Amino acid sequence: MGGSVSSPGGSLKKSECGVGPTKMLLKVTVENSLGAIQVLMRPEDTVADLIKAVLSIYAYEKRRPPLKDTPPHSYDLHYSPFTLQSLNPNDKLKNLGSRNFFLCSRPPTF
Repeated sequence: MGGSVSSPGGSLKKSECGVGPTKMLLKVTVENSLGAIQVLMRPEDTVADLIKAVLSIYAYEKRRPPLKDTPPHSYDLHYSPFTLQSLNPNDKLKNLGSRNFFLCSRPPTF
């Protein structure tokens, strides 16, 4: 069950203890898509950064079905497809307590 792990561009930063760069492997399932996207992110990154990275990887890998809206603000990140409450875009990834998420488009507002 090999899969690719993608990392958005950027320089690696040393951890606070100076041991070396630290990254978190996160899995994000996109609504109506097969298979999760695996992405390496820094713990200091935010939910909004993760959404941007996942959308970028989804488009780069030409996954199906193609997404209608690609602006990151058009999507919400949830812990699972069964939770109604979306995560705050300003929350740090290290504070979320999970590494598996579900990305779905926001419902239209009238």
